[in-house]
Amino acid sequence: MPRFKLTIEYAGTRYSGWQIQKNARTIQGEIDRAVRSVTKRRDFELYGSGRTDAGVHALAQVAHLDVASSLPPATLRLRLNDEPATMRSPDGISTRSRAGGRRSPRHTSGG
Repeated sequence: MPRFKLTIEYAGTRYSGWQIQKNARTIQGEIDRAVRSVTKRRDFELYGSGRTDAGVHALAQVAHLDVASSLPPATLRLRLNDEPATMRSPDGISTRSRAGGRRSPRHTSGG
C-alpha cells in the first residue's frame, strides 16, 4: 500500500488535540474525514509524529498516510488540501519513530 508523507499546518484553537476522540473535534479526525471523502475508502492508516494537546498550533507537524487509491498522488494532494504539500514518502518511513522532538515558545519578562 502506498505511503504518503503529510506536512500539516494548523491553528489548534478550536480542536481538542491530535488524536481522534468520540465527542470532540480533532486534527486526526478532520484529516480522517477528508481522506474518507476524497478516496471513498475506509481501509487506511493515518499516524502522526506525535500527539498535541487541545489548543496547540502546528507549523509543520508530520504524519503519514497509508492508503490505496486510484487517484494520482498530485490529485490526491490537491483534493485533500492545496496547502500543505503532501508527497509520496520513501518506503519504510515511519513518522512515529523519526520525530525529532518538540519546541515550545518561551516567553520571558524583564520584571
